[in-house]
Amino acid sequence: MGGCCSVMRRKGKRFLNINKFEVIEGRRYQILDDTNYALPNDIDEEERLDLQHDYMKLGFDGRNFSAPVDALLRRGAKVLDVGCGAGSWVLDLAKEYPNSYFVGLDIAPVVPPEKKPDNVEFIEYNVLDGLPYKSNSFDFVYARILLSVFTREQWTELAVPEYARVCKPGGWVELMEFDEALKGECENVDRLSKAWSDFADAKGLIASPGYEICDFLKQSNYFTNVNYEERHIPVGPMGSSKVADLGVRDWRDVYRALKLPLSMTMQVSAEHYDAIAELASQELMKSGCTWINMRAWGQKIDYGVDQFSSI
Repeated sequence: MGGCCSVMRRKGKRFLNINKFEVIEGRRYQILDDTNYALPNDIDEEERLDLQHDYMKLGFDGRNFSAPVDALLRRGAKVLDVGCGAGSWVLDLAKEYPNSYFVGLDIAPVVPPEKKPDNVEFIEYNVLDGLPYKSNSFDFVYARILLSVFTREQWTELAVPEYARVCKPGGWVELMEFDEALKGECENVDRLSKAWSDFADAKGLIASPGYEICDFLKQSNYFTNVNYEERHIPVGPMGSSKVADLGVRDWRDVYRALKLPLSMTMQVSAEHYDAIAELASQELMKSGCTWINMRAWGQKIDYGVDQFSSI
């Protein structure tokens, strides 16, 4: 099924054709004027995203998605992962469903493995410019952890409508987000959660969009059969379970990755931030917290006409 989803240049939009990077506090960041994305773009971040993929998958009992698309993927489908990060989700599913074709779209360049599967392609593109595909191109559109990308207005006026536009009638869209505030009695974890919430508020972002993604799908009027699943995934204490151990490792690396924006938000020095992050990691290792993850999915309604013909 290679080459089944050709990229189109949408009117008034542009592809990324230049990568600008800056190294700050030992981490490499992609410099773009029109994005709120706050995480680094380097090997350490790629490794963290790979670990986080394994962690979240385990937290959902080994399931990479909740929409009822298993049979569809086994027969052969066209799948889009919006904001694919390191490509972990795409590569995982490409092996499990060799009859399907997977496209990973991200603002940062994805470094594919030496032997990228034939049923995978990665496209570098800014999703704030809309999706560079014709309407009704994909059977399954998936997007997770884009809380640092979209403002509230962009969620409802750009993201969800674009997911619906490129999804085929009868196809499925699934969103996955989380509660940014870990639940537990951990003082320094709470300090860092509040710092993220303050950062998000200052940027006009939704700090915890997971509680709203189901409503985003329902209120768009593009979908039927909308469903929601919520999981409380352990983050520590270390040694209590495999998923809890992965959670500690992931959140330790999250705190390191968010050093630049959170230290500025908290108005503390880099050294002071490192100390807080280390205390938070120790709290997770010893006491543990809970991380609430949410998935919402819906089936695109076939109205018999192209609602997006003017886009």
